[in-house]
Amino acid sequence: MKQLIFIIFTLTILSCKNKTQNAVSTTSKLDDTLKLEKSENIQNPNSINKVAIDYKINKDLLDIILLIPDSAFSNWEWKLNDRIKWYNEIKENNFYIDDNPDYFNQTYFEPNKAGFTIVDGFWSINIYKTVENSYIVITNDIVGDGNSLNFFEVKSNKIKKYLDEKTIFLNLKEQLKKKENTENCTEKFEELNDPIFYFDLTSKNKVEIESSWYLTKENYENCLIGNAIVYNFDPETKIFEIEKIYWKAKKSE
Repeated sequence: MKQLIFIIFTLTILSCKNKTQNAVSTTSKLDDTLKLEKSENIQNPNSINKVAIDYKINKDLLDIILLIPDSAFSNWEWKLNDRIKWYNEIKENNFYIDDNPDYFNQTYFEPNKAGFTIVDGFWSINIYKTVENSYIVITNDIVGDGNSLNFFEVKSNKIKKYLDEKTIFLNLKEQLKKKENTENCTEKFEELNDPIFYFDLTSKNKVEIESSWYLTKENYENCLIGNAIVYNFDPETKIFEIEKIYWKAKKSE
Protein backbone atom coordinates (compact mmCIF):
# COMPACT_ATOMS: atom_id res chain seq x y z
CA MET A 1 0.00 0.00 0.00
CA LYS A 2 2.79 2.40 0.90
CA GLN A 3 4.53 1.62 -2.38
CA LEU A 4 1.35 2.42 -4.33
CA ILE A 5 0.95 5.78 -2.57
CA PHE A 6 4.61 6.57 -3.27
CA ILE A 7 4.23 5.78 -6.96
CA ILE A 8 1.09 7.96 -7.27
CA PHE A 9 2.82 10.82 -5.44
CA THR A 10 5.87 10.59 -7.71
CA LEU A 11 3.76 10.60 -10.88
CA THR A 12 1.84 13.66 -9.67
CA ILE A 13 5.06 15.61 -9.05
CA LEU A 14 6.44 14.69 -12.48
CA SER A 15 3.20 15.75 -14.16
CA CYS A 16 3.23 19.16 -12.45
CA LYS A 17 6.89 19.63 -13.31
CA ASN A 18 6.23 18.94 -17.01
CA LYS A 19 3.33 21.38 -17.09
CA THR A 20 5.47 24.06 -15.45
CA GLN A 21 8.29 23.50 -17.94
CA ASN A 22 5.85 23.66 -20.84
CA ALA A 23 4.37 26.92 -19.53
CA VAL A 24 7.84 28.44 -19.09
CA SER A 25 8.83 27.25 -22.56
CA THR A 26 5.69 28.75 -24.10
CA THR A 27 6.23 32.08 -22.31
CA SER A 28 9.88 32.11 -23.35
CA LYS A 29 8.95 31.46 -26.98
CA LEU A 30 6.38 34.27 -26.87
CA ASP A 31 8.93 36.69 -25.41
CA ASP A 32 11.46 35.67 -28.07
CA THR A 33 8.85 36.22 -30.80
CA LEU A 34 7.98 39.70 -29.50
CA LYS A 35 11.66 40.62 -29.22
CA LEU A 36 12.26 39.36 -32.75
CA GLU A 37 9.32 41.34 -34.14
CA LYS A 38 10.50 44.48 -32.35
CA SER A 39 14.04 43.92 -33.60
CA GLU A 40 12.81 43.41 -37.16
CA ASN A 41 10.68 46.55 -36.98
CA ILE A 42 13.60 48.66 -35.78
CA GLN A 43 16.63 47.11 -37.44
CA ASN A 44 15.19 45.73 -40.66
CA PRO A 45 12.47 48.10 -41.86
CA ASN A 46 11.51 48.22 -45.51
CA SER A 47 14.55 49.78 -47.18
CA ILE A 48 12.32 51.85 -49.46
CA ASN A 49 10.72 53.62 -46.50
CA LYS A 50 13.81 53.90 -44.28
CA VAL A 51 15.26 57.43 -44.39
CA ALA A 52 18.62 57.91 -42.68
CA ILE A 53 19.42 61.11 -40.76
CA ASP A 54 22.41 61.33 -38.42
CA TYR A 55 20.95 62.85 -35.27
CA LYS A 56 24.18 64.26 -33.80
CA ILE A 57 25.36 65.87 -37.03
CA ASN A 58 21.96 67.42 -37.78
CA LYS A 59 20.79 68.18 -34.23
CA ASP A 60 20.68 71.98 -34.60
CA LEU A 61 18.46 71.82 -37.66
CA LEU A 62 16.27 69.09 -36.16
CA ASP A 63 15.78 71.18 -32.99
CA ILE A 64 14.81 74.23 -35.04
CA ILE A 65 12.22 72.25 -37.03
CA LEU A 66 10.48 71.56 -33.71
CA LEU A 67 10.55 75.25 -32.78
CA ILE A 68 9.02 76.85 -35.85
CA PRO A 69 5.28 77.53 -35.69
CA ASP A 70 2.61 75.70 -37.67
CA SER A 71 2.22 78.85 -39.80
CA ALA A 72 5.53 78.01 -41.48
CA PHE A 73 3.70 75.10 -43.17
CA SER A 74 1.04 77.22 -44.82
CA ASN A 75 0.23 74.93 -47.74
CA TRP A 76 0.28 71.62 -45.86
CA GLU A 77 0.01 70.38 -42.31
CA TRP A 78 2.98 69.21 -40.29
CA LYS A 79 1.70 69.59 -36.77
CA LEU A 80 4.01 69.81 -33.77
CA ASN A 81 2.94 66.41 -32.41
CA ASP A 82 3.85 64.76 -35.72
CA ARG A 83 7.17 66.56 -35.79
CA ILE A 84 7.97 65.46 -32.22
CA LYS A 85 7.25 61.82 -33.12
CA TRP A 86 9.45 62.15 -36.23
CA TYR A 87 12.22 63.83 -34.18
CA ASN A 88 12.21 61.18 -31.44
CA GLU A 89 12.37 58.38 -34.00
CA ILE A 90 15.48 59.95 -35.54
CA LYS A 91 17.00 60.61 -32.10
CA GLU A 92 16.62 56.94 -31.15
CA ASN A 93 17.53 55.26 -34.44
CA ASN A 94 19.32 57.77 -36.70
CA PHE A 95 16.55 57.15 -39.22
CA TYR A 96 12.80 57.40 -39.57
CA ILE A 97 10.24 55.33 -41.45
CA ASP A 98 8.37 57.26 -44.12
CA ASP A 99 4.88 55.79 -43.90
CA ASN A 100 3.56 57.81 -46.84
CA PRO A 101 6.36 58.58 -49.33
CA ASP A 102 3.88 59.64 -52.00
CA TYR A 103 2.83 62.55 -49.78
CA PHE A 104 5.92 63.45 -47.76
CA ASN A 105 9.24 62.67 -49.39
CA GLN A 106 12.64 63.87 -48.18
CA THR A 107 14.75 65.28 -51.02
CA TYR A 108 17.84 66.27 -49.00
CA PHE A 109 18.85 66.75 -45.37
CA GLU A 110 22.13 68.43 -44.39
CA PRO A 111 23.26 70.27 -41.22
CA ASN A 112 22.29 73.66 -42.68
CA LYS A 113 19.35 72.83 -44.95
CA ALA A 114 16.59 70.35 -45.68
CA GLY A 115 14.00 69.95 -48.42
CA PHE A 116 10.85 67.83 -48.79
CA THR A 117 8.45 67.29 -51.67
CA ILE A 118 4.85 67.57 -50.51
CA VAL A 119 2.45 66.10 -53.11
CA ASP A 120 2.86 68.66 -55.93
CA GLY A 121 4.77 71.26 -53.88
CA PHE A 122 8.09 71.66 -52.10
CA TRP A 123 9.04 72.82 -48.60
CA SER A 124 12.54 73.79 -47.52
CA ILE A 125 14.35 75.16 -44.48
CA ASN A 126 17.76 76.84 -44.36
CA ILE A 127 19.69 78.02 -41.31
CA TYR A 128 22.53 80.55 -41.18
CA LYS A 129 24.73 80.83 -38.09
CA THR A 130 25.58 84.31 -36.72
CA VAL A 131 28.52 85.48 -34.62
CA GLU A 132 26.19 85.47 -31.61
CA ASN A 133 25.62 81.73 -32.01
CA SER A 134 22.06 82.35 -33.07
CA TYR A 135 20.56 81.19 -36.36
CA ILE A 136 18.69 83.07 -39.04
CA VAL A 137 16.06 80.64 -40.31
CA ILE A 138 14.31 80.78 -43.68
CA THR A 139 11.47 78.43 -44.61
CA ASN A 140 10.13 78.36 -48.14
CA ASP A 141 6.79 76.74 -48.97
CA ILE A 142 6.52 76.43 -52.76
CA VAL A 143 3.31 75.64 -54.62
CA GLY A 144 2.12 76.18 -58.17
CA ASP A 145 1.13 79.83 -57.72
CA GLY A 146 4.25 81.00 -55.90
CA ASN A 147 6.05 80.61 -52.63
CA SER A 148 5.48 81.56 -49.00
CA LEU A 149 8.57 82.51 -46.99
CA ASN A 150 9.02 82.82 -43.24
CA PHE A 151 11.98 84.33 -41.41
CA PHE A 152 13.06 83.83 -37.80
CA GLU A 153 16.03 84.29 -35.52
CA VAL A 154 16.57 81.36 -33.15
CA LYS A 155 18.88 81.33 -30.14
CA SER A 156 19.21 78.93 -27.19
CA ASN A 157 16.42 76.77 -28.60
CA LYS A 158 13.91 79.64 -28.65
CA ILE A 159 12.56 81.90 -31.36
CA LYS A 160 14.17 85.20 -30.50
CA LYS A 161 12.63 87.30 -33.24
CA TYR A 162 10.26 87.13 -36.20
CA LEU A 163 11.80 88.78 -39.25
CA ASP A 164 10.63 89.79 -42.74
CA GLU A 165 11.84 89.59 -46.31
CA LYS A 166 12.39 93.33 -46.64
CA THR A 167 14.80 93.40 -43.70
CA ILE A 168 16.68 90.22 -44.54
CA PHE A 169 17.16 91.00 -48.24
CA LEU A 170 17.55 94.79 -48.06
CA ASN A 171 14.23 95.51 -49.76
CA LEU A 172 15.16 93.53 -52.87
CA LYS A 173 12.42 94.94 -55.10
CA GLU A 174 13.67 98.48 -54.58
CA GLN A 175 17.19 97.32 -55.35
CA LEU A 176 16.10 96.25 -58.84
CA LYS A 177 14.53 99.57 -59.80
CA LYS A 178 16.38 102.11 -61.87
CA LYS A 179 16.58 105.44 -60.07
CA GLU A 180 16.25 107.24 -63.40
CA ASN A 181 14.37 105.80 -66.36
CA THR A 182 13.29 106.79 -69.84
CA GLU A 183 9.67 105.59 -69.63
CA ASN A 184 6.79 105.53 -67.17
CA CYS A 185 7.61 102.47 -65.08
CA THR A 186 4.73 102.60 -62.59
CA GLU A 187 2.94 99.54 -63.94
CA LYS A 188 6.14 97.54 -64.28
CA PHE A 189 7.16 98.43 -60.73
CA GLU A 190 3.78 97.23 -59.49
CA GLU A 191 4.41 93.87 -61.16
CA LEU A 192 7.31 93.32 -58.75
CA ASN A 193 4.73 92.68 -56.04
CA ASP A 194 3.39 89.65 -57.89
CA PRO A 195 4.69 86.14 -57.07
CA ILE A 196 7.22 86.14 -59.89
CA PHE A 197 10.49 85.56 -58.01
CA TYR A 198 12.33 82.29 -57.57
CA PHE A 199 14.48 81.90 -54.44
CA ASP A 200 17.52 79.66 -54.84
CA LEU A 201 18.57 78.75 -51.28
CA THR A 202 20.63 75.69 -52.17
CA SER A 203 24.12 77.22 -51.69
CA LYS A 204 25.57 77.63 -48.21
CA ASN A 205 25.53 81.29 -47.06
CA LYS A 206 24.53 82.43 -50.56
CA VAL A 207 21.08 83.17 -52.00
CA GLU A 208 20.01 84.05 -55.52
CA ILE A 209 16.62 85.65 -56.13
CA GLU A 210 15.60 85.97 -59.75
CA SER A 211 12.74 86.31 -62.20
CA SER A 212 14.43 85.68 -65.52
CA TRP A 213 11.39 83.81 -66.81
CA TYR A 214 9.22 86.93 -66.42
CA LEU A 215 11.40 90.04 -66.15
CA THR A 216 13.24 89.75 -69.43
CA LYS A 217 15.90 92.27 -70.32
CA GLU A 218 14.16 93.00 -73.62
CA ASN A 219 10.97 94.17 -71.92
CA TYR A 220 12.23 95.65 -68.64
CA GLU A 221 15.71 97.11 -69.10
CA ASN A 222 14.36 100.67 -69.27
CA CYS A 223 12.95 100.33 -65.75
CA LEU A 224 15.15 97.78 -63.99
CA ILE A 225 18.90 97.32 -63.58
CA GLY A 226 18.57 93.53 -63.59
CA ASN A 227 16.28 90.61 -62.96
CA ALA A 228 18.49 88.68 -60.53
CA ILE A 229 20.28 89.44 -57.26
CA VAL A 230 22.98 87.34 -55.60
CA TYR A 231 23.36 87.76 -51.84
CA ASN A 232 25.97 86.63 -49.32
CA PHE A 233 25.04 86.13 -45.66
CA ASP A 234 26.87 88.35 -43.18
CA PRO A 235 27.06 86.64 -39.75
CA GLU A 236 27.73 89.96 -38.01
CA THR A 237 24.89 92.07 -39.42
CA LYS A 238 22.56 89.02 -39.69
CA ILE A 239 21.40 90.12 -43.12
CA PHE A 240 22.21 89.20 -46.71
CA GLU A 241 24.55 91.67 -48.41
CA ILE A 242 24.27 92.18 -52.17
CA GLU A 243 27.07 90.63 -54.18
CA LYS A 244 25.72 91.57 -57.60
CA ILE A 245 22.63 92.50 -59.57
CA TYR A 246 22.56 91.32 -63.16
CA TRP A 247 20.44 90.30 -66.11
CA LYS A 248 19.96 86.54 -66.09
CA ALA A 249 19.13 84.97 -69.42
CA LYS A 250 15.70 83.43 -69.73
CA LYS A 251 15.88 79.65 -69.91
CA SER A 252 14.70 78.16 -73.17
CA GLU A 253 11.33 76.41 -73.01
